[in-house]
Amino acid sequence: MSAKTITVLTIVLCLVSFRSIFGQESTPSPYLPEYPITVESCGEPVTFAQAPSRAISFDTNMTEIMLALGLEDSMVGYWISGVPVKVDYQEQIANVPLISDVTWPPPGMETIVSYSPDFVFGAWNYNFSEEWGVTPEALAEFGVTSYVLSESCITVGVQPDPSLERTYQDILNIGLIFGVEDRAQTIVSEMRANIQDIQDHLRDVQTPLRAMYYGGGSDAAFSAGRYAMPTLLLSTAGAINILGDIEDDWIPEASWETIISLDPEVILIDDTPWESAEARIATLKSLPQLADVTAVREERFVVVPWTYVLPGIDMDEAIAFLAHEFHPERFE
Repeated sequence: MSAKTITVLTIVLCLVSFRSIFGQESTPSPYLPEYPITVESCGEPVTFAQAPSRAISFDTNMTEIMLALGLEDSMVGYWISGVPVKVDYQEQIANVPLISDVTWPPPGMETIVSYSPDFVFGAWNYNFSEEWGVTPEALAEFGVTSYVLSESCITVGVQPDPSLERTYQDILNIGLIFGVEDRAQTIVSEMRANIQDIQDHLRDVQTPLRAMYYGGGSDAAFSAGRYAMPTLLLSTAGAINILGDIEDDWIPEASWETIISLDPEVILIDDTPWESAEARIATLKSLPQLADVTAVREERFVVVPWTYVLPGIDMDEAIAFLAHEFHPERFE
């Protein structure tokens, strides 16, 4: 795992502290939501007659968005695929039932319905899947409305915004749905400011680093295409995803031949319960065909928590960390 410098840790801690202080000192908005409210989810309008009061969130990143918005009292359950919410949210989540922390498969329709939810915040290839019958349409038959994480809409042929705006919009939409739009606006404004500050430091970077995301695999690499979060993180932090022109989100099998020809200078790796970053690095080092790839030869691996490579509330922290790793000289 790559060493985190004191400077990087200081920046990340400052971002967390600023968010906490900002939230405590801000004056509540007089905003009062007027229902019905309609938002767009994967290109389709979804209308809410009132704020949901029995919500379920699927996986850590979506659960943390809900908690950042202070919605734990409106939740009747959550699922995580093995990665707990961060320490900041442990007290908030303590009284919300954990449906499951089994990595795969996620809870099926029978389990979901048993919690009598009125709302599900999910995503394709997380919990929504035609294969096991959990879809927004299937939930609607039980009177359950849902909102789909924008990144995953590509799975059903709806191209998401290939920019950070889609994550901002997800946060704003959840805030609108639950009648906490003022809190959502505060969070998004703060995230924008933090990310703009990082980009100001990188303004004169002439040649972005050639980078890629590696999520495992030996015969081929699990990686990220144009619409996956790692591509957006890399491009905002002073790098460029060598596979970022592939019109998809996640790439199950990126060929080593292609990767070798594009010669990444740095490889982004997430640390997960199902496969550690150390194990993934060991795999890369063990493949003889990768010996001359710059990132492997120079052992330039940047390790991040799994939640950093997903759309979520820590997007600004992830970008700050990567920018310091890629271009430390810009923050001296």
